[in-house]
Amino acid sequence: MAKRKRNNSTEEKIKRWIKEGRGQGEGIDYKPWLKIQDVPSKGYSTRDRGWKTKRIHHFLSDLELNYFYTLEWSSNVVEIREQYPLLPLEKTLAIAEELGVEHPRESGANGPFKVITSDFFIVLRTESGIKTCIRTIKPVDHLDVRELEKFDIEKRFYKDLGIEDWKLVTDQNIPSNFIKNMDWFYDCKTIDNRPNINMELINSVAPVLYKAVKTENLGLSTLSLKYDDLFGLNQGSCLFIVKYLLANKIWETNINAIINPSKPLEIYDLKAEAHELLEE
Repeated sequence: MAKRKRNNSTEEKIKRWIKEGRGQGEGIDYKPWLKIQDVPSKGYSTRDRGWKTKRIHHFLSDLELNYFYTLEWSSNVVEIREQYPLLPLEKTLAIAEELGVEHPRESGANGPFKVITSDFFIVLRTESGIKTCIRTIKPVDHLDVRELEKFDIEKRFYKDLGIEDWKLVTDQNIPSNFIKNMDWFYDCKTIDNRPNINMELINSVAPVLYKAVKTENLGLSTLSLKYDDLFGLNQGSCLFIVKYLLANKIWETNINAIINPSKPLEIYDLKAEAHELLEE
Protein backbone atom coordinates (compact mmCIF):
# COMPACT_ATOMS: atom_id res chain seq x y z
CA MET A 1 0.00 0.00 0.00
CA ALA A 2 1.40 3.40 -0.95
CA LYS A 3 2.13 5.88 1.79
CA ARG A 4 -0.42 8.60 2.39
CA LYS A 5 1.48 11.37 0.64
CA ARG A 6 -0.46 14.59 1.09
CA ASN A 7 -0.29 17.70 -1.03
CA ASN A 8 -0.56 21.14 0.51
CA SER A 9 -2.25 22.69 -2.53
CA THR A 10 -4.84 19.88 -2.58
CA GLU A 11 -5.49 20.25 1.14
CA GLU A 12 -5.90 24.00 0.69
CA LYS A 13 -8.38 23.42 -2.16
CA ILE A 14 -10.40 21.01 -0.02
CA LYS A 15 -10.52 23.53 2.84
CA ARG A 16 -11.47 26.31 0.43
CA TRP A 17 -14.27 24.29 -1.16
CA ILE A 18 -15.63 23.28 2.23
CA LYS A 19 -15.60 26.94 3.24
CA GLU A 20 -17.51 27.73 0.02
CA GLY A 21 -20.17 25.26 1.13
CA ARG A 22 -19.50 22.62 -1.49
CA GLY A 23 -21.01 19.23 -0.71
CA GLN A 24 -23.24 20.87 1.87
CA GLY A 25 -26.84 22.02 2.11
CA GLU A 26 -30.16 20.64 0.96
CA GLY A 27 -32.55 21.34 -1.90
CA ILE A 28 -31.93 24.69 -3.53
CA ASP A 29 -29.06 25.38 -1.10
CA TYR A 30 -27.00 22.28 -1.93
CA LYS A 31 -23.71 22.90 -3.73
CA PRO A 32 -22.13 19.96 -5.59
CA TRP A 33 -18.52 19.19 -4.74
CA LEU A 34 -17.57 19.19 -8.41
CA LYS A 35 -18.90 21.58 -11.02
CA ILE A 36 -18.48 21.20 -14.76
CA GLN A 37 -15.76 23.85 -14.86
CA ASP A 38 -13.68 21.88 -12.32
CA VAL A 39 -13.03 18.85 -14.51
CA PRO A 40 -11.24 18.51 -17.86
CA SER A 41 -13.80 16.11 -19.32
CA LYS A 42 -16.94 17.40 -20.98
CA GLY A 43 -19.67 18.06 -18.45
CA TYR A 44 -23.31 19.02 -18.57
CA SER A 45 -25.47 21.33 -16.54
CA THR A 46 -29.24 21.48 -16.68
CA ARG A 47 -30.56 24.19 -18.94
CA ASP A 48 -33.08 25.26 -16.32
CA ARG A 49 -33.47 24.82 -12.60
CA GLY A 50 -34.21 21.28 -11.47
CA TRP A 51 -37.83 20.26 -11.03
CA LYS A 52 -37.35 19.10 -7.46
CA THR A 53 -34.45 21.20 -6.14
CA LYS A 54 -35.06 24.46 -8.05
CA ARG A 55 -31.33 24.82 -8.73
CA ILE A 56 -28.94 24.21 -11.61
CA HIS A 57 -27.45 20.70 -11.55
CA HIS A 58 -23.95 19.68 -12.65
CA PHE A 59 -23.11 16.37 -14.34
CA LEU A 60 -19.84 14.97 -15.61
CA SER A 61 -21.33 12.81 -18.36
CA ASP A 62 -24.44 12.45 -20.49
CA LEU A 63 -25.16 9.18 -18.68
CA GLU A 64 -25.41 11.05 -15.37
CA LEU A 65 -27.78 13.54 -16.98
CA ASN A 66 -29.90 10.70 -18.34
CA TYR A 67 -30.17 9.03 -14.95
CA PHE A 68 -31.06 12.38 -13.43
CA TYR A 69 -34.10 12.50 -15.70
CA THR A 70 -35.37 9.24 -14.18
CA LEU A 71 -35.04 10.76 -10.70
CA GLU A 72 -36.88 13.92 -11.72
CA TRP A 73 -39.75 11.86 -13.13
CA SER A 74 -40.12 9.62 -10.07
CA SER A 75 -42.78 10.78 -7.61
CA ASN A 76 -40.90 8.99 -4.81
CA VAL A 77 -37.72 11.07 -5.10
CA VAL A 78 -37.65 14.00 -2.68
CA GLU A 79 -34.06 15.23 -2.91
CA ILE A 80 -31.23 14.91 -5.45
CA ARG A 81 -27.62 15.80 -4.66
CA GLU A 82 -25.09 15.15 -7.40
CA GLN A 83 -21.29 15.01 -7.03
CA TYR A 84 -21.64 14.29 -3.31
CA PRO A 85 -18.27 14.19 -1.47
CA LEU A 86 -17.09 11.42 0.84
CA LEU A 87 -15.56 13.51 3.60
CA PRO A 88 -13.37 13.68 5.53
CA LEU A 89 -10.66 12.44 3.18
CA GLU A 90 -9.00 10.67 6.12
CA LYS A 91 -12.01 8.36 6.35
CA THR A 92 -11.79 7.06 2.78
CA LEU A 93 -7.99 6.80 3.07
CA ALA A 94 -8.43 4.57 6.12
CA ILE A 95 -11.04 2.44 4.34
CA ALA A 96 -8.80 2.01 1.29
CA GLU A 97 -5.92 0.92 3.51
CA GLU A 98 -8.14 -1.52 5.37
CA LEU A 99 -9.44 -2.99 2.10
CA GLY A 100 -5.95 -3.17 0.66
CA VAL A 101 -6.72 -1.05 -2.42
CA GLU A 102 -5.21 2.13 -3.79
CA HIS A 103 -7.12 5.31 -2.98
CA PRO A 104 -8.02 7.47 -6.03
CA ARG A 105 -5.60 10.28 -6.79
CA GLU A 106 -5.90 13.62 -8.52
CA SER A 107 -3.74 12.71 -11.53
CA GLY A 108 -1.69 9.64 -12.23
CA ALA A 109 -0.22 7.07 -9.88
CA ASN A 110 1.89 9.64 -8.01
CA GLY A 111 -0.64 12.45 -7.72
CA PRO A 112 -2.17 13.65 -4.45
CA PHE A 113 -5.13 11.78 -3.01
CA LYS A 114 -8.47 13.23 -4.07
CA VAL A 115 -11.89 13.43 -2.51
CA ILE A 116 -14.11 10.62 -3.79
CA THR A 117 -17.57 11.70 -4.90
CA SER A 118 -20.80 9.79 -5.39
CA ASP A 119 -22.70 10.57 -8.56
CA PHE A 120 -26.03 10.76 -6.73
CA PHE A 121 -27.06 11.06 -3.09
CA ILE A 122 -30.84 10.55 -3.20
CA VAL A 123 -33.58 10.97 -0.62
CA LEU A 124 -36.69 8.85 -1.23
CA ARG A 125 -40.16 8.83 0.25
CA THR A 126 -41.19 5.23 0.91
CA GLU A 127 -44.12 3.51 2.63
CA SER A 128 -41.96 3.10 5.71
CA GLY A 129 -40.70 6.68 5.70
CA ILE A 130 -37.79 8.71 4.33
CA LYS A 131 -34.84 6.71 3.00
CA THR A 132 -31.41 7.63 1.65
CA CYS A 133 -29.79 5.77 -1.22
CA ILE A 134 -26.64 6.18 -3.28
CA ARG A 135 -26.30 5.59 -7.02
CA THR A 136 -23.06 5.41 -8.96
CA ILE A 137 -23.31 5.78 -12.73
CA LYS A 138 -20.90 4.07 -15.10
CA PRO A 139 -21.02 2.76 -18.70
CA VAL A 140 -20.66 -1.00 -18.89
CA ASP A 141 -17.58 -0.77 -21.09
CA HIS A 142 -15.83 1.34 -18.44
CA LEU A 143 -16.13 -1.27 -15.72
CA ASP A 144 -12.91 -2.98 -14.71
CA VAL A 145 -11.19 -4.26 -11.58
CA ARG A 146 -9.89 -0.80 -10.65
CA GLU A 147 -13.36 0.74 -10.86
CA LEU A 148 -14.76 -2.03 -8.67
CA GLU A 149 -12.07 -1.30 -6.09
CA LYS A 150 -13.16 2.34 -5.99
CA PHE A 151 -16.78 1.24 -5.59
CA ASP A 152 -15.77 -0.92 -2.61
CA ILE A 153 -14.39 2.17 -0.85
CA GLU A 154 -17.58 4.07 -1.58
CA LYS A 155 -19.90 1.29 -0.41
CA ARG A 156 -17.93 0.81 2.80
CA PHE A 157 -18.01 4.55 3.52
CA TYR A 158 -21.81 4.66 3.39
CA LYS A 159 -22.23 1.36 5.20
CA ASP A 160 -20.35 2.88 8.13
CA LEU A 161 -22.88 5.73 8.06
CA GLY A 162 -25.76 3.26 8.14
CA ILE A 163 -26.67 3.72 4.46
CA GLU A 164 -26.96 0.24 2.93
CA ASP A 165 -28.71 1.09 -0.35
CA TRP A 166 -25.80 1.61 -2.74
CA LYS A 167 -26.20 0.48 -6.34
CA LEU A 168 -24.40 0.73 -9.64
CA VAL A 169 -26.40 2.01 -12.62
CA THR A 170 -25.11 1.38 -16.14
CA ASP A 171 -26.21 2.55 -19.56
CA GLN A 172 -28.07 -0.75 -19.90
CA ASN A 173 -30.39 0.22 -17.03
CA ILE A 174 -31.64 3.47 -18.55
CA PRO A 175 -34.50 3.41 -21.12
CA SER A 176 -33.45 5.40 -24.18
CA ASN A 177 -36.95 6.34 -25.39
CA PHE A 178 -37.85 7.72 -21.97
CA ILE A 179 -34.70 9.84 -21.95
CA LYS A 180 -35.45 11.30 -25.39
CA ASN A 181 -38.95 12.23 -24.28
CA MET A 182 -37.72 13.84 -21.06
CA ASP A 183 -35.12 15.83 -22.95
CA TRP A 184 -37.89 17.03 -25.29
CA PHE A 185 -40.16 18.50 -22.61
CA TYR A 186 -37.84 18.91 -19.59
CA ASP A 187 -37.56 22.70 -19.83
CA CYS A 188 -41.36 23.08 -20.02
CA LYS A 189 -42.10 22.08 -16.42
CA THR A 190 -42.84 25.67 -15.41
CA ILE A 191 -44.03 28.84 -17.12
CA ASP A 192 -41.07 30.82 -15.80
CA ASN A 193 -39.57 33.05 -18.49
CA ARG A 194 -42.60 32.45 -20.73
CA PRO A 195 -44.05 35.98 -20.96
CA ASN A 196 -46.89 34.98 -23.28
CA ILE A 197 -48.00 31.97 -21.22
CA ASN A 198 -49.88 32.02 -17.90
CA MET A 199 -51.98 29.53 -15.96
CA GLU A 200 -55.24 31.17 -17.00
CA LEU A 201 -54.32 30.62 -20.64
CA ILE A 202 -53.24 27.02 -20.02
CA ASN A 203 -56.45 26.21 -18.15
CA SER A 204 -58.61 27.65 -20.92
CA VAL A 205 -56.70 26.13 -23.83
CA ALA A 206 -55.97 22.67 -22.40
CA PRO A 207 -59.51 21.21 -22.69
CA VAL A 208 -59.80 22.29 -26.32
CA LEU A 209 -56.33 20.96 -27.14
CA TYR A 210 -57.11 17.71 -25.36
CA LYS A 211 -60.22 17.12 -27.47
CA ALA A 212 -58.33 18.07 -30.64
CA VAL A 213 -55.44 15.70 -29.89
CA LYS A 214 -57.91 12.89 -29.17
CA THR A 215 -60.12 13.41 -32.23
CA GLU A 216 -58.10 15.05 -35.01
CA ASN A 217 -55.72 12.83 -36.93
CA LEU A 218 -52.96 15.42 -37.23
CA GLY A 219 -49.31 15.38 -36.30
CA LEU A 220 -48.73 17.14 -32.99
CA SER A 221 -46.69 20.00 -34.50
CA THR A 222 -49.26 20.62 -37.25
CA LEU A 223 -52.15 20.48 -34.79
CA SER A 224 -50.38 22.85 -32.37
CA LEU A 225 -49.77 25.42 -35.10
CA LYS A 226 -53.41 25.15 -36.18
CA TYR A 227 -54.59 26.01 -32.69
CA ASP A 228 -52.01 28.75 -32.27
CA ASP A 229 -53.77 30.44 -35.21
CA LEU A 230 -57.27 29.69 -33.89
CA PHE A 231 -56.46 31.13 -30.46
CA GLY A 232 -54.41 34.02 -31.87
CA LEU A 233 -51.28 32.88 -30.00
CA ASN A 234 -47.62 33.16 -30.89
CA GLN A 235 -46.34 30.20 -32.86
CA GLY A 236 -45.12 27.48 -30.53
CA SER A 237 -47.47 28.40 -27.67
CA CYS A 238 -49.76 25.38 -27.99
CA LEU A 239 -46.82 23.01 -28.39
CA PHE A 240 -45.32 24.45 -25.21
CA ILE A 241 -48.65 23.95 -23.42
CA VAL A 242 -48.71 20.31 -24.51
CA LYS A 243 -45.18 19.83 -23.18
CA TYR A 244 -46.14 21.57 -19.93
CA LEU A 245 -49.13 19.27 -19.45
CA LEU A 246 -46.98 16.19 -20.09
CA ALA A 247 -44.11 17.35 -17.85
CA ASN A 248 -46.54 17.96 -15.00
CA LYS A 249 -48.33 14.64 -15.58
CA ILE A 250 -51.64 16.39 -16.18
CA TRP A 251 -51.77 14.60 -19.50
CA GLU A 252 -50.37 11.08 -19.58
CA THR A 253 -48.84 9.12 -22.39
CA ASN A 254 -46.66 6.06 -22.81
CA ILE A 255 -43.48 7.72 -21.63
CA ASN A 256 -41.39 4.80 -22.91
CA ALA A 257 -42.58 5.23 -26.50
CA ILE A 258 -40.92 7.96 -28.57
CA ILE A 259 -43.01 11.11 -28.85
CA ASN A 260 -42.73 12.12 -32.49
CA PRO A 261 -44.10 15.67 -33.03
CA SER A 262 -44.72 14.89 -36.70
CA LYS A 263 -47.21 12.18 -35.70
CA PRO A 264 -50.44 12.22 -33.65
CA LEU A 265 -49.93 12.10 -29.90
CA GLU A 266 -51.59 9.37 -27.86
CA ILE A 267 -52.64 10.79 -24.51
CA TYR A 268 -55.18 10.47 -21.77
CA ASP A 269 -56.28 12.82 -19.02
CA LEU A 270 -58.07 11.01 -16.22
CA LYS A 271 -59.67 14.19 -14.88
CA ALA A 272 -60.91 15.27 -18.31
CA GLU A 273 -62.29 11.84 -19.12
CA ALA A 274 -64.05 11.61 -15.75
CA HIS A 275 -65.63 15.02 -16.41
CA GLU A 276 -66.82 13.84 -19.84
CA LEU A 277 -68.44 10.77 -18.26
CA LEU A 278 -70.34 12.95 -15.78
CA GLU A 279 -71.71 15.06 -18.63
CA GLU A 280 -72.98 12.05 -20.63
